[in-house]
This record gives sequence, C-alpha cells and structure tokens, in this order.
Amino acid sequence: MSENDLLTLARAFNDSITSAFGQIITVTFAMVVAIFYFLNQAKTGLKIFAYVIYSIGMFLYFGLMLASSNVMFGIHEALKALPADHVSRPTAYLLAVNASWIGLVEGWLITGGFWILWLGVAWLLFVWRKADHIPPDAR
Repeated sequence: MSENDLLTLARAFNDSITSAFGQIITVTFAMVVAIFYFLNQAKTGLKIFAYVIYSIGMFLYFGLMLASSNVMFGIHEALKALPADHVSRPTAYLLAVNASWIGLVEGWLITGGFWILWLGVAWLLFVWRKADHIPPDAR
C-alpha cells in the first residue's frame, strides 16, 4: 500500500473509533435519563434486564473500538516501515503524536471513559436513590 492509502485508512479508522465512542456516550445518557425518570422506581428484575441490554450495546461498540484500534496499530507499523527518505511530513507528525504522551493519554481516556461510564450506570441503577437528592421542602 502507498503512504497515501495508509493515511486514508488511518483517518477512516480514527473516525470509526470516534463515532463508536460517541455512540457509547449517547447510549449512556439515554440510560441515565431512563434511570432518573422510571428505572429508579422499578423492581430489581427490570433493572437487571435493562442493564444487561445496555451492557450488550456498550460492549458491542467497545469491541468495534478495539478492533479499529488494532487495525490502527497495523497501519502505524506499516507507516513506520516506510523508507525514512520517502515519508511525508503529515506521516511523520502522525507517528510522532501517536508515539508521544498525547497518544498514550488518548488511549487511556477512551478505555477509562468506557469503564467509568459503564460502572457509573451500574452505580446509578443499583445504588443511587432519587429521593436522597430531592430537598425536603420539594417533596
């Protein structure tokens, strides 16, 4: 593959990862709204069912993100393998950013963000009580 093809693939897979994480955030916010309005008062069976369905969707998108990330590692290896005298400036900057602390933090934030959202919904669904946060004069 040419350098241009690899850069195009890198952009497409970055877009794929970003899109999947956006869907994870959207699904999580929908679940938070559902918890606030009606799941907080539901029986345990419905809560477990809702959380299992939510988890299936979350892990589906997380799996897509992991697959895209693994392809990105391959793309970066292919870009690194190009002869140094034939590497364009955009490729050099892409490889430099991904090898720096910014690339590491990005990976940690995406992975950590997923687990925080997933576990946060579990806490809201099974531990948090809406009545505990309503002022006494508003009841």
